[in-house]
Amino acid sequence: MLKILIIGTGYIGLSHIAAYKQISDTQVVGIIDRNPEAGTKAAIEAECNYYSSLTEALTNETADFVDVCLPTYLHEEYVIEAANAKCHVLCEKPVTFSLESFDRMANACKNNGVRFMVGQVARWWPEFEVIKEYIQNDKLGKIHMIYEKRLAQHPNWATWHRDPEKSGGGLYDINIHDIDFLYSIFGMPVRVYSTGWKSSTGCWNHVSTSLTWADGTNAVCETALEMTGNFPFTIEFRGSGDKGTLNYMLTAGFNIKDGEQGSSFKYYPVGEEKIESLEVKQTDMFVSEIAAYVSAIIENKPTPIPPDQSREVLEIILASKRSLEELCVVDL
Repeated sequence: MLKILIIGTGYIGLSHIAAYKQISDTQVVGIIDRNPEAGTKAAIEAECNYYSSLTEALTNETADFVDVCLPTYLHEEYVIEAANAKCHVLCEKPVTFSLESFDRMANACKNNGVRFMVGQVARWWPEFEVIKEYIQNDKLGKIHMIYEKRLAQHPNWATWHRDPEKSGGGLYDINIHDIDFLYSIFGMPVRVYSTGWKSSTGCWNHVSTSLTWADGTNAVCETALEMTGNFPFTIEFRGSGDKGTLNYMLTAGFNIKDGEQGSSFKYYPVGEEKIESLEVKQTDMFVSEIAAYVSAIIENKPTPIPPDQSREVLEIILASKRSLEELCVVDL
């Protein structure tokens, strides 16, 4: 039975608490939050103790790993503290803002012999798992172009997202989902070019990124974290190749769990008049992600997302940021 401490009780922290209830061989033994009211409420939900600091929790509880669900600017401090306490670490995305910071976290985990994984949950999104299978099984053939978009209104449950030194804005916070997903299929691109709009607080909240791989594959990722009006949370993937086109679209409410969700997932094979409507079994992506991490620890295997992959994804985001700021193409 793995014993877990969860730091943070925001949207992601609560989603993780719910996930552990569905994962065998795990027990949440402590909730950590600076806000006593929010922390106590979450601890009641998780049926465990509340602590105001990780130091206090580690003093009073025996823990196998720490799940960091805090704003990005706090990640490094707590990842390193957990690692130095010989706890495995699952850290939410975006992991951090610089390669130097990432290396300090990864090295702390390596030096203490604990497993470190960044929670890039989109890899476990049911439809995106199918998309990956279609591409890897050559059902699209030679790919002509991939387009992904992820559009949302600004979060209304916290204010820290508006501070680029705390969240990184849309470039880091949601663009990284689609960048990571494409990386998980194609690896490191050779070229990045981004254009976008920076908010009055300094966040790149509208970004369009063009990526090119060595084999000629091209993709465009459109990201927005400041859609206006009552614009719905929207996701789309479109991949077109010489064997067919795959198109997935989803809309929800203010965020993905609000309002009535509508989705369409279709495959258009070349040379056939039929259109295949794809029905995908729905699973909880947080449960799938965390369960995979838990299995890696129990079975003493590498984590599903090794640290070097998360580091390269961060490199892509930093290249995109440089492209935005310097109006240039960046070679990787």
